[in-house]
Amino acid sequence: MSKNDMVYVMNVDWNWIKQRPHFIAELLNDKFEVHVMYQHRYRRKGLQQRINSTLDIKPIYVIPRGDRYKFLSEINKKIKCSTIRKRIKKTNAGIIYLTFPDQFDVISDDYKGTVIYDCMDNHPAFVKDRKQKNKIIDSEQTLVHRADFIFTSSEHLKWELIDRYGNDIEGKIYLVRNGYSGNIIEKEKTKPTTSNNLYIFTYFGTISSWFNFDYILRSLKEFPDIKYELFGPLADTHIPKHERIHYYGTVEHDKLLDCVRNSDCLIMPFIINDIIESVDPVKLYEYINFNKNILTSYYEEIDRFDPFVYFYNSYDEFRKQIDLLKSNRKLKYSESERYSFLKENSWGSRVNCINTIIDQKRI
Repeated sequence: MSKNDMVYVMNVDWNWIKQRPHFIAELLNDKFEVHVMYQHRYRRKGLQQRINSTLDIKPIYVIPRGDRYKFLSEINKKIKCSTIRKRIKKTNAGIIYLTFPDQFDVISDDYKGTVIYDCMDNHPAFVKDRKQKNKIIDSEQTLVHRADFIFTSSEHLKWELIDRYGNDIEGKIYLVRNGYSGNIIEKEKTKPTTSNNLYIFTYFGTISSWFNFDYILRSLKEFPDIKYELFGPLADTHIPKHERIHYYGTVEHDKLLDCVRNSDCLIMPFIINDIIESVDPVKLYEYINFNKNILTSYYEEIDRFDPFVYFYNSYDEFRKQIDLLKSNRKLKYSESERYSFLKENSWGSRVNCINTIIDQKRI
């Protein structure tokens, strides 16, 4: 068995907006031979063309649109499982890195290598159907007890797993938070190149049902001198039509600075629910790197961002923070605070932590 080969199974398309699995896979490849596998998404909107010459990236081709039908979905599941198992056998991989509960099927009964479960979301909370939710819980329970190491992206998520699956897994759960690319943008490069007639709030990231368009629309009625610019893929939602809401779709990660440079404030207007409470938002790290004021809904997991952001718990607080931001354009945090935070919270530091944990099993 090859200790240097790792089969890394993603639950998102490699060409989807860049997220935790992409960053971690790329950096783990500095130490391991990482073989990335993911289900190819046919005709999915919002995909990017991501080129990487060092990673071994293998899309899995299944029956198009088959996941919409129970019978075809089961066939697709078998195709994915068989394809990944063949890859594990071919590479003789000593590590299987999984990122979603139902991926436990790829672990054969006689596999002797290391199994890692990277849990980055409260997966059952995404499902409304009780039968389907229970199925995900059953799968995750099997996986967490089989895994040698469990990484969670947030403290809330760590205790969610322990409460759900028992205290006996606590000893193998490690908190590995999210991070940012690791390249600290020079302060001068973040300065606006033009002056704005309107105060610009900008958001980038996936836009889904948890995006609070109600607050956005109410604030537009109340403040005629603000506008919102949105970047990122849509997932099961739509953008309300308004002359001061501008939606630009998905952009490449390295183009984000150009998109936000002239913004006055970066926002994270999430509706707090069971999904959001478990999230350690990548965008807050990146927002700090862009050296802008930040306005976000509050929940306990992100309390540690307090020195860098303006929080709100209600629409009244949201409105008051907008008033404050417009009247006082001074950045909330200093350059030294920004630099220290970013140095400690890069994806590189997260992967160094992962490598250290994996090495424990080798000793």
